[in-house]
Amino acid sequence: MHWILQFIVENRNISSLFLTVVLSLWMLSSNQERQNRISQALLVSIFYPFQYSLNLTSNIKNIFAENKQLRAEVTHLSTRVAELEQAAKENERLKKMLGMEDDFEYALEPARVVVRNPSHQLKSIVISAGKKHRLQRYMPVIHKSGVVGKIIHPMHGISMVQLLKDPACRTSVMFVRTRTAGILETDNGEDFFILCRTHADIRVSDTVKTSGLGGVFPKGLLVGEVIAIKDDQEPLFKRVYIKPFVDFSHLEEVFVIKLPPQWSAFRTEIDSLKEKNGI
Repeated sequence: MHWILQFIVENRNISSLFLTVVLSLWMLSSNQERQNRISQALLVSIFYPFQYSLNLTSNIKNIFAENKQLRAEVTHLSTRVAELEQAAKENERLKKMLGMEDDFEYALEPARVVVRNPSHQLKSIVISAGKKHRLQRYMPVIHKSGVVGKIIHPMHGISMVQLLKDPACRTSVMFVRTRTAGILETDNGEDFFILCRTHADIRVSDTVKTSGLGGVFPKGLLVGEVIAIKDDQEPLFKRVYIKPFVDFSHLEEVFVIKLPPQWSAFRTEIDSLKEKNGI
């Protein structure tokens, strides 16, 4: 018996052909009733188990394929979760390094200064982060010492930053001790001042931070300190001179606060008012 099974296994094609010929001759030589019985017997004993095995094999292949796909998705999601956890830890580390409060809800993007004007009239720099890092125009740029400026031209992988040293830059600030608000200005990129009312209580060494007004810088970012107070040409005002905490000539690394302009939400209303008034 063993050698018969071995012969059938080793000669599968011939055995299958011989079995098919025998069954065909048997079917042809039988009457209709016997043919029906033979067909049912073949269906139950051969074709049904074969079809069942084929379907089972197909289902197993589908299960393996789905398993493989699910493992790939799990791996991708695990990697993504790890990236998000790492980004969250990095963001917390940056906030602590910058001395920010725990409730500071904005994300930070670190960047290197890649281009800087060598002249003393430093008005802008180029940093190594751009649109691919989801940076937008007017996002604030800071240093661990204080405010640097804002993005004015984001590109794919880099961005141009307008510094506080640019005379065209105006920043809304306030004196921490008295909560008096004002606008930080400069005429030459070297001397920073705030025009205040003559009776305003301002003292040398007072700390200046961003006021949160103007829609660009969030409230509470360090800017500088008062170094001198002088009378202005206008008798009702005095010039309060500020020394920024940031050394603009030695900037190497900065951080971008991922905060779009807060006034962008009102752009539609502003545009509709302009159209209504024919501006």
